[in-house]
Amino acid sequence: MIETESFLLPLFQELRKQGIPLGISEYLLALKSIQEGIGIEDIDRLERFLKLLWAKSQEDRELLHLKFTELVKPRLDKPIKIATKINEDKPTTTDINEPDKDDTTLKDNQAGTETKTKTEQQNQITTRSESDSSLTNFLPVKHTSKRGTGKKYIDKEVKYNLIPRLPISQRDMTVSWRNLRCLQREGIAEELDVQGTINDICKVGFLRRPILQPRRRNQVKLILLIDREGSMSPFNPLIKALQKSIEKGGLLGKISTYYFHDFPEVYLYQKFNFTEPLDIENGLSEQVRDNSVLIVSDAGAARRTYDGQRLKSTKAFIKQLRQYTYLYAWLNPVPQARWKTTTAEDISEFVPMYPLNQQGLNDIVKILLGHPFPTGVRLDDQDT
Repeated sequence: MIETESFLLPLFQELRKQGIPLGISEYLLALKSIQEGIGIEDIDRLERFLKLLWAKSQEDRELLHLKFTELVKPRLDKPIKIATKINEDKPTTTDINEPDKDDTTLKDNQAGTETKTKTEQQNQITTRSESDSSLTNFLPVKHTSKRGTGKKYIDKEVKYNLIPRLPISQRDMTVSWRNLRCLQREGIAEELDVQGTINDICKVGFLRRPILQPRRRNQVKLILLIDREGSMSPFNPLIKALQKSIEKGGLLGKISTYYFHDFPEVYLYQKFNFTEPLDIENGLSEQVRDNSVLIVSDAGAARRTYDGQRLKSTKAFIKQLRQYTYLYAWLNPVPQARWKTTTAEDISEFVPMYPLNQQGLNDIVKILLGHPFPTGVRLDDQDT
């Protein structure tokens, strides 16, 4: 017998790691339902039940299917142990007054039972194979290679995840952006100033009126400069998730987004299809002054190229940007190991550049809040 939690808990934890928003209440509900006998008729019904309970989108259903096949199916070759629903077979006792059965009859019954059991197992294997054959688009692909000498062979199993997944979940990105906060009091005086009220009482000897003050509000305004098309086209889903995470991180209404191709030159565009151009000088003076600026671009790392003109133009733009703000950073969707020998490596010497992962986002938030640039960034290199 297999305990319910032995297969359900690993599946639940793996789905949470992959970004499916599941809480302990969903886990306890599934555990209680299975213990009450819901969805335990066969493996396929159990999978469909968990999809209905835990999956909120087609992507979640595909991921649950993949992890269910990987973690649960191999463990359910034996029946599930459900304390409240499954009555285990109890040994029967023979009445002392009942005459003994003939040995030949007992052997025939045992042989018939074994034959029936084998037939049922074969039917289960056939049914499982037929159901799995329709799921080959999502199951791990196994390649068997035979090599060696004599009768020794080596089997290799290669697993491919065919479901597109972001390198970092939108929820994790949102957690990082929630730290981009600069609270200052602004607006109508509507919050009780406890210390001010006490000081006024001490001054006049009695309570004249409560002293009010404005509420603390997040004063951060973020300017997004996003590289579009060309080598950045494969990163479009990732950039969309990034923008949504910034909005959900508490900056909705405090974001201005502009687009460029390869490097900002002459114009920034207010639409992703490069329409509604805005002169760079006017845009910097009106939007960027004393605000945080995040540049999103692969800087040539996606195609592993080095472009001297791109480097020179980027230096000129950063020098122009520094006249209005020092709160700027560069987010590169390409892993840092692929920056070497590309334009991105040289740009990272005069702009704080970070990869799109949890640590990179945390460091970017610190830079945008005014923390010092990392040691390797040389500001004087922009004039060369």
